[in-house]
Amino acid sequence: MYIKLLYKFEQKEKSLRDKEARMKEIDQELQIKEEIENIQNQIEGLKSAISGFINRKREIERDIDESKDQLKGITSLLNGNKLKTSKEVRAAKKTKENLEAKTEELEKNLEFTETAIKEKESQIKELEKETAEQEERLQSIHKERELLGKEIKNETAKLKKEFRKIAKEIPEDIMIRYEKIKDSFPYGAISPIEKGACLNCGAMLPLEVLEELKDSKGEKLIRCEVCGKILYFPEEIK
Repeated sequence: MYIKLLYKFEQKEKSLRDKEARMKEIDQELQIKEEIENIQNQIEGLKSAISGFINRKREIERDIDESKDQLKGITSLLNGNKLKTSKEVRAAKKTKENLEAKTEELEKNLEFTETAIKEKESQIKELEKETAEQEERLQSIHKERELLGKEIKNETAKLKKEFRKIAKEIPEDIMIRYEKIKDSFPYGAISPIEKGACLNCGAMLPLEVLEELKDSKGEKLIRCEVCGKILYFPEEIK
């Protein structure tokens, strides 16, 4: 009976440790906040780049309009036979060629700028979507942490109270031995037996040890000769 009480208490301790371990994992997961900040910085960088491209797009559009106006004027001169000498005609044709080349180059630059703006806007949408997902996950993690923190606090208080109660029910000599052994096994000093073997180390137990465990009915502290843990013979296996 005594070993059973201690074993069940250790199982509750294990449940609490699992929650504490999860709390540590959550603290690591909360670093996602830094990831969100990095993404937001990327978005701001892209927005700044778009602003620069938009300004450049306006400049190019103005240059194109100006170049087309000049081209229209030169074309009008050539088509209207308003030039007096062949030299003026050649100069006008050369100017027209230069303006056409310039206009073509400006239109290519405009197309590149518009494409860059669209690409960066698309990148921003993807990053904003990722940010929203990460922020939703962050809120979920915060809620889990808050709930888990309350559970850990309540269970810790309950276990301290329960241990004091158990300590009063179990003979002092057994408690002293148990606590000394537990110093070597802080995560659980008691190992159940299954199919004649210690579940901690897997060692098969001698028949006389199994008989002694049955006869003691959990009121005697018997250790595994291999791993040193206290053996617990569950009643349902008897």
